[in-house]
Amino acid sequence: MIDKLKFILRKTLFFAVFPAAFFVFLFFLGEQFEVGRLGAIASCEGNANPSACIRSKGYLPAAPHYPDLGRRYLGSLARAVGGDLGASYKEPVPAAGLPAAPQAAGVLPAAPGQPMAPTMPSPAGVMPGAAPGVVPGVAPGAVPGAAPALPPPTPNSRAL
Repeated sequence: MIDKLKFILRKTLFFAVFPAAFFVFLFFLGEQFEVGRLGAIASCEGNANPSACIRSKGYLPAAPHYPDLGRRYLGSLARAVGGDLGASYKEPVPAAGLPAAPQAAGVLPAAPGQPMAPTMPSPAGVMPGAAPGVVPGVAPGAVPGAAPALPPPTPNSRAL
């Protein structure tokens, strides 16, 4: 009876526990690849050419994400299992309510809560609707002693 129990435990260990442990190891390895990829995407977020920046860090900017098969399969395994467990591996997309970039060259966007100032001053030299202390034709952050202007919001600037 004891020999039969040892045989069952040995087979269970060999065919159930070891493969499960190996699968968990592969999942953790794929998770580390995904963390590296998402970190590269986050570091290239404000770049002028994020696609080239991501490529320079060893990742592809589109769907396969990895140039080699090993990382591609382990990363997709981690995304599949992690997605089933509730993790999100999606890249951030711009929010729908963000204003579009200004069309005209040389026009600075208004700070949040302030109206957009006209580009040409009035004939008297006074800009209607301008805040006190604003110099016509000069960006608000360029005036000495003024508070610096905030950068435009990015897709990852919202709370996660």
